[in-house]
Amino acid sequence: MYTLLLIDDEAEIRVGLREVIPFEEYGFEVVGEAANGLEGLQKAEELRPDLIITDIRMPLMDGLTMCAEIRKVLPAAQFMILSGYDDFEYARQAIELRTMAYLLKPISAEEFKQMLGGMRDKLDEDFASRRDMVQLKRHYHNSLPLLREMLLNSILSGGISSQRALEAARGYEMPLESPFYSLALMRMDHTAQAILQQMEEPELLSFAVTNILKEILSRDTTVYVFRYDGLLAALFLVPKDSAAAQEKTIAALDEARRSVQHYLETSLLIGLSAATPSLAQLPTAAQQAASALQQSCMYDKNEVLCVTDIEPGSAQAIAPDDSLMRALMSALKTNDAACVSENLKQLISVCENRKLTLKAYRAYLMEIMVALFHIIRDMDVDEQDYENVLRELMRCPAPPQALSMLQDIYLKVGEDIASRRADTGTRLAADAQSFMKENFGNETLNMETLCAQLHISSSYFSMLFKKETGKTFHQYLTDLRMDKAMTLLAQGDMRTSEIARSVGIPDPSYFSYVFKKHHGISPSQVKRRQGGDS
Repeated sequence: MYTLLLIDDEAEIRVGLREVIPFEEYGFEVVGEAANGLEGLQKAEELRPDLIITDIRMPLMDGLTMCAEIRKVLPAAQFMILSGYDDFEYARQAIELRTMAYLLKPISAEEFKQMLGGMRDKLDEDFASRRDMVQLKRHYHNSLPLLREMLLNSILSGGISSQRALEAARGYEMPLESPFYSLALMRMDHTAQAILQQMEEPELLSFAVTNILKEILSRDTTVYVFRYDGLLAALFLVPKDSAAAQEKTIAALDEARRSVQHYLETSLLIGLSAATPSLAQLPTAAQQAASALQQSCMYDKNEVLCVTDIEPGSAQAIAPDDSLMRALMSALKTNDAACVSENLKQLISVCENRKLTLKAYRAYLMEIMVALFHIIRDMDVDEQDYENVLRELMRCPAPPQALSMLQDIYLKVGEDIASRRADTGTRLAADAQSFMKENFGNETLNMETLCAQLHISSSYFSMLFKKETGKTFHQYLTDLRMDKAMTLLAQGDMRTSEIARSVGIPDPSYFSYVFKKHHGISPSQVKRRQGGDS
């Protein structure tokens, strides 16, 4: 049975929970209570509970600060936050503390029991995982090949920054630091059908080819062989970018190709990229290798084909810096004009400082515009006039003119996004208010229900609604309910319990508490003033 500490500055809530909730039936023993955060911290250090149920707003020390302090001495403890305050910042801090639940008062007994059962299951899983750490470590080491392959695929697709890739690689025991990188992409030719018929599993051929590649290619250099986009890939870590280094890589690939042909009767078509000095440029290297491979397939070349052999200028091909592009997209979405202009200036300055071929320059500008079109599509911005700018850029104006054109179009898109977001925010807030006014009498109404109706996330709604109305969802709903309750009480036609149910608060005691807190006067006092019956 798990131990539980109950912390709330309202004694009636602690007593009510112990009377209503059969904690032992759900596998929990309440070993203590506390009436404030400081006392809760002391009790937690003394009793070392598995689960702590706590309020947020408490004297001496608030609940979230207390949880953070308890986490330092009881890292395995779990938390359940109960709060009458519907506040996005509280919820965010609770998530950072890895709480198991964040529930708003008032909470029905059934909802609480369901959550408690889920907590017990989660604690069971956590304890089982800790007891089986050896198995977890074994599972991790068995998963390393897959994790490494996923990381390499993310690098080639441009889905991860160089810094994060290097950090992850160190964690996967896979050194990736190198002065230069070369990438080969390989495809097994159709002639492999004959040997495929001799194997029980088609994947065995790919496995056998991979083993030969690893054995031969890794003799004199560090290389990673893996699958990428339906192909076999080999990433070489090379010491320098020179003709001799490239010839050595080609010779190793050719030996591996001939060995695969000899032992497995399977032809390998191979495309090789130019050497690149940065992990961030590997997506471009992948494009180069794919281009050479495609050329090899078209002409059925039974040799290693390097991109520099078919596109003399491709060795100068570059791609926009990933970090600059991310900063540019972020500034565009927030309509930060100065940041947009500065990032574009840095991106185009690369073209001024390097002697690019016309094809490489056009491809570079195209990537910057494609990123813009993705934002236009994702933010549902009107595409008018933007295609004209793309056509002008494809004529390859000088870098200063290209920069001016890009700045103009990016800034216009930023303004369009800001305008659309403002209109959307006002409309969504108005729709939310209408829905709440129509449904405030429903006791099950909550922010999740409303967000599902509006088709937006609760975190985005919380920030938007507070910005538009100056109130949180809970504050606005409480105002609606209490204002309607005051009107009904003043009319004197209904009993207090009936009014409570009609405004979505079926518990008369809790209704009276909220009403007095909101209006500064109890329902019974309003009734007496009206000469009514409570």
